[in-house]
Amino acid sequence: FEALDAAGALGKFELLRKEEVPERGLTASLYRHTATGAEVLSVDAPDDNMVFSCNFRTLPKDDTGVPHILEHSVLCGSRRYPLKEPFVELLKGSLKTFLNAMTGTRP
Repeated sequence: FEALDAAGALGKFELLRKEEVPERGLTASLYRHTATGAEVLSVDAPDDNMVFSCNFRTLPKDDTGVPHILEHSVLCGSRRYPLKEPFVELLKGSLKTFLNAMTGTRP
């Protein structure tokens, strides 16, 4: 992370909305990446748990379960990344409190 240019990265995002949530003691900030339109929600909270979530809105056309099958297929590795159990490896070096991949049908 020493090579990460945080100041340069922040300049590529536009702050869309910032809200205090006093009942939880946190601040939520919504940003949009100027080049791609990707949105990032940052939640600043006085909590020991460090959380990261990456979500892609790809709603299924039916209930055949294809997104869930694809999730498992992607997490089974490849020729370039021959790892059958990525979460087992992540758990070995993680300070996690929760680690999972999910698919869902709610918009």
